[in-house]
Amino acid sequence: MPDTTLQLGEAADEADWRALVERGLRGAPWSRLVGKTGDGIAIAPLYREAETETGADIFGAPGAAPFVRGEGGWVIRQAFAHPDPDRTNRDILADLAGGVGGIELVIDPKGERGVAIRSATELDRALADVILEAAPVSLDAQGATVAALLEDKLKGVAAAGTAFNLDPIGEQMHTGIAGDIAEVACFAARVRTRLPAATALRVDARPVHEAGATEAQEIATALASGIAYLRALQEAGLSIDDSAGALRFAIGMGPDVLIEAAKLRALRLCWARVMEALGAAPEARAARIHAFTGQRMLTRYDAYTNILRITTAAFAAAVGGADAITTSAFTDALGVPTPFARRVARNTQNVLAEECRLGHVADPAGGSWFVENMTHALAAKAWDIMQTIETQGGIVAALESGFLQNAIAETRAVREKLIATRREAITGVNDFPLLDAVEPDVELKRAAPAPAHNKALAPIHWAAPFEELRDKTEALKPRPAVFCATLGALAAFGPRAQYARNLFAVGGVATLGEETAYDTRDAMIDAFRASKARVAVICGTDATYAEEAENAAQRLKAAGALWVILAGKPGELEVKLRSSGADQFIFIGVDALKELQTLHAALGIK
Repeated sequence: MPDTTLQLGEAADEADWRALVERGLRGAPWSRLVGKTGDGIAIAPLYREAETETGADIFGAPGAAPFVRGEGGWVIRQAFAHPDPDRTNRDILADLAGGVGGIELVIDPKGERGVAIRSATELDRALADVILEAAPVSLDAQGATVAALLEDKLKGVAAAGTAFNLDPIGEQMHTGIAGDIAEVACFAARVRTRLPAATALRVDARPVHEAGATEAQEIATALASGIAYLRALQEAGLSIDDSAGALRFAIGMGPDVLIEAAKLRALRLCWARVMEALGAAPEARAARIHAFTGQRMLTRYDAYTNILRITTAAFAAAVGGADAITTSAFTDALGVPTPFARRVARNTQNVLAEECRLGHVADPAGGSWFVENMTHALAAKAWDIMQTIETQGGIVAALESGFLQNAIAETRAVREKLIATRREAITGVNDFPLLDAVEPDVELKRAAPAPAHNKALAPIHWAAPFEELRDKTEALKPRPAVFCATLGALAAFGPRAQYARNLFAVGGVATLGEETAYDTRDAMIDAFRASKARVAVICGTDATYAEEAENAAQRLKAAGALWVILAGKPGELEVKLRSSGADQFIFIGVDALKELQTLHAALGIK
């Protein structure tokens, strides 16, 4: 191959670049560099202006139809869910003093998943000393009872930014039981007359996000739900422009910054197209989006890593042009947050808005060829899915038939497999876990949610299967451990010993002697006996295995090992190694969840 090294200052074209890349790939196919989103959209290693499927002008200017580019800036709207209304009030006042500009009041009359508010008195206690014109309230409450209480409280108050957020479709996703859309549409029509600056309905795509949906499925669900509400609002007597003004979108955000930012832009593009088709005025076609950092990505173990996940998700929401953002507390997977966790959550947004200056830039990702391309690709994919939902009879019918649940289950299973095989890492859980890490404090532990209705979209946590393995070992004293039977020098066995150590720790199992080199086989066997371990893992190189692994496995079994593992692919040696006493083989790419379940069984962990 001719020398294709580029000199400083020399003009380069793609052919030169591809030649250099192909040399680096050493015969591997170009497709190795091409990834895919959960929707099957290709992620190329290089984007150019010529490959961007739509010119920049089709997305318009910031603040103008089709509103893809957003306007810059957002409301910091934090969630409050402590069961005690008085404690919730203290949290609200502290957060408002710390820079929060809006209130997301999560209500559960039973006090299990939110503030226990059942009466006007309890609502007054929760919002005592809050200036509602300056800190508008957004409700997260099933049913119209609390919405009616808030409506009464707002008499004579300028309600700009207030969101009642009635959402029978979202309730159906949560509970599996269809609600009365016509009834809430009548409420929305009344609110539009009495409080025109408020929004009455929420189009909530968070249930599908938390159930494991892809980006395009989230957008499509939001579109289909919004269309259903528009129909009901027009039947209730509202014009298309007024109907649009009654809606607000809620979207869950993950940590993949550029794809998640493109998701918000694609939603606005698609919604503008819906509104245009219905004859809405250009200024009424904007999708007002409230972005929430997602719960499905949060972990119970090594919870401090959640701060990074939440920060990147909030960054994506800001870059994507969300109108309001709610950041989770990093301890949300464990329980009700402490004041410290709440402070970290709100300051995450303060830093992004003021120190990073994201609140001062409209559409900061605009012009990025990747983001522009992904925006268009997600919009096209989501539009197709939305049309499929409509052919099912609409979003309600798609939920009643189980069509949407089945579609999400299929895509969720694909990602769960990636996580199980560690092709997708969850730091602190299925990769680089910290054994014996101190769990952060929470105010209250949350009760486990009740089993969902068979037609409900049950929320998931990607880390849950691995965390369940950890749960089984945390109460055991001493912690279960595997002895590292190392072969050769540290430089030789070190990589596989460290791989085994990391993998076993994912399942809450410690390792013994992973950095110890033995002068003789007898010394290794003596160390194994002294360790009192029941399981051993052989660590070395392929060359060492060919000469010594069979003997090592035999002697470990003879010394009392109930289970022997070999770190590495056995290849042609598998039959001989198994006959010599090797019971299990671990290597990069295996189903880590399955292998750790096997290890737990070998260790007698139930």
